[in-house]
Amino acid sequence: MKPNVKRWLIRSAFFCIASGVVCLCCLPRFLPHLLSWSHPDICFRGNADHKRLFLTIDDSPSASTPEILAVLKKHNVPATFFIIGSHVHSDAQLKSLVDAGHQLAHHTHTHEQCSTMPIERFSADFDLTDQLLRRFSTPRYFRAPYGASTAEQAAYVRLKGYRPVLGTVFPFDDRIHRPSTLALLVRWLAIPGGIVILHDGDVWGRTTAQVLDDVLPALKRAGYTFDALEPGLPNP
Repeated sequence: MKPNVKRWLIRSAFFCIASGVVCLCCLPRFLPHLLSWSHPDICFRGNADHKRLFLTIDDSPSASTPEILAVLKKHNVPATFFIIGSHVHSDAQLKSLVDAGHQLAHHTHTHEQCSTMPIERFSADFDLTDQLLRRFSTPRYFRAPYGASTAEQAAYVRLKGYRPVLGTVFPFDDRIHRPSTLALLVRWLAIPGGIVILHDGDVWGRTTAQVLDDVLPALKRAGYTFDALEPGLPNP
């Protein structure tokens, strides 16, 4: 190989590596702006005026919810639990969340892919969980399963007094199951105002409890505080 070709290859490799490192470092801060630009009707980030994170737990309640609650109590961290209505089998399940100082939010009744549902079916599904949640609190936030809904559905959600919320501090815990890897991803994606998404569930909930027990003290050492979504989101 000629020396000039070799030098070019070395420089190209160095440039690619450096570019990759820069992209990895910038992605957590750039991603909320990109998503908010493409979906202005959805909130992806809370107020970033302080080094504060908003912890959200999807797919509650489950048999593992008490483990998550115990970890949150241990570290004195509030969370917003996105409730699947069909998972609620007793008032005590939701009362335990509210009594512990956590916030309830809407995650549909059946956890079906909203974007495939006609508006009549979606609104009936939505109203079931809305009525359930209002017996315990005044819910204000909605997260569509799999993050997808139609414009007509989003308009219905807002009409009912809810705000669609997603987030970007999402370690793909629906695909990755090693707690140490998930904790590392949460720490990498964390930004001021970041909305953290983790999952409840009979199996996933136990993993979430382990991840939280690891990552919450680490994030506190990094200077982060925690809050429920209300009133930490910017005005729509």
